[in-house]
Amino acid sequence: MGNRLPLSLFVLFGTLCVTGRTNAAPRASVRSGPTESTGTTPHLQEIFLGRCWGFQQLWQVSPEVNCTNLWDKFFGAFSYHEPCDVMASSYDPFFQAATFETPVNKTMFWSGTNVLAHAYSDEGHRYRTLEDTLPGHILNGLQWCGSPRAPGYNDTVCPQCENRPFWPEASKFFAQRARGDVFVMLNGTRRDASGNPEDAFRTTSIFARVELPSLNKNAISTIHVWVIHDLDADPPYSESCGKGSLSQLDQILSYDGFRMICRDDPPSLRHQQCVDAPYSPLCTSVTSKAPKKNTIYISFLSVVIVSIVLNL
Repeated sequence: MGNRLPLSLFVLFGTLCVTGRTNAAPRASVRSGPTESTGTTPHLQEIFLGRCWGFQQLWQVSPEVNCTNLWDKFFGAFSYHEPCDVMASSYDPFFQAATFETPVNKTMFWSGTNVLAHAYSDEGHRYRTLEDTLPGHILNGLQWCGSPRAPGYNDTVCPQCENRPFWPEASKFFAQRARGDVFVMLNGTRRDASGNPEDAFRTTSIFARVELPSLNKNAISTIHVWVIHDLDADPPYSESCGKGSLSQLDQILSYDGFRMICRDDPPSLRHQQCVDAPYSPLCTSVTSKAPKKNTIYISFLSVVIVSIVLNL
């Protein structure tokens, strides 16, 4: 071989260069509907039916729900009506057919923590959000509105109505079935479109207006409130347990007879944030204290390489 390095050394060098590099793929954001006032989502019926059957296969729903009948109840609630004239009660037959009991100690509400809440709920395997239920799974991210003319819906533009009853009604049915310990994830560093700070607990939110009043006090043991702060936000936080709007939430729950336990940035949720932002200073300061297995591995390979070179 002379003084040429064997091919195995190049493999080892390549291993050294690659070992320890990880790239975190960004998570898709979960939405409750389009941000622009477009028309009814194209192929709405096909998407509805596909999601309906897919959800039931995933969760082995029994007895099985007839998705075609469920579509008829949903479409009948808004079709051939003016978009802003649909009543919340029009969707009740749909929700009564599509809503199931949520497992005990699994219900999770969220406000201002959309992406993190659904990453942490793990599509219903860890906790169950509204979007992890059959109605929420089917309609999440879709848009629809009726029209007095055939085919009964508007595929061009859906006006911005003050009364948009579907999601509040879905939230009511979801909250009514919460049992045991209930979990609420709020954003302690929430900001509006202009960058101005907002309350973590907003009295205008669906959580405050619909879900809290719909909870069955006799079925709830404890309401656990998790206040999450952005990784790049500097403490002290104006919105945290016992401060700001969280104090108001505590008073409301106490008045209604609920027991509340509040925690700022639980470690498990901090870890979830760091999964998506591993190079945040707050995350690297934690991971830098952990044993570095890659360093041990690289040191071992270095000794092997030196030994091979000396024996050439």
